[in-house]
Amino acid sequence: MPRTLIAPILDEESRRRAVEVWRAARTATDRPPTPERLERVAAKVADRVDAGHLALLAHYGERPAGMLVAEPYRGDDGSDPAAGHLSMVFVDPALWGCGVAGALVRSVQRGDHGPGWTRLSVWTREANRRALRLYRARGFTDTGETTTLHEGEVIRRLEWRADAP
Repeated sequence: MPRTLIAPILDEESRRRAVEVWRAARTATDRPPTPERLERVAAKVADRVDAGHLALLAHYGERPAGMLVAEPYRGDDGSDPAAGHLSMVFVDPALWGCGVAGALVRSVQRGDHGPGWTRLSVWTREANRRALRLYRARGFTDTGETTTLHEGEVIRRLEWRADAP
């Protein structure tokens, strides 16, 4: 079984590979992106990398396998330097179930490539059972916060705390 290796996204090639992983994952969940959406996501990844936020690309063996983008958490009361927010976590659908997403999230929880946040938050679709299982397995708990996307889907906020039992 290949190892999952995780490295920061630092160059244009890594950015392109991360966006390709995102595109494949979206397409596999019957949400193929429009060219405009693909362009916006590529710009978001580039913007986060340029801003110095945490952006990671996972390889499963030699193959680009997953991507994660995280940034400082900004709540209603402002920014919290001890907290981060996972804004994008996607895995190539051919590698779903191989532990790539768990490795990416674990890397952030350990502070392997970044700020060493002691709290993390993430929003995910209520219907995304795979993501909910991932986050719960990594110690995230439901905050009770939900909102509805413009397409009518409900998303739920989960939170992880390093000091939680």
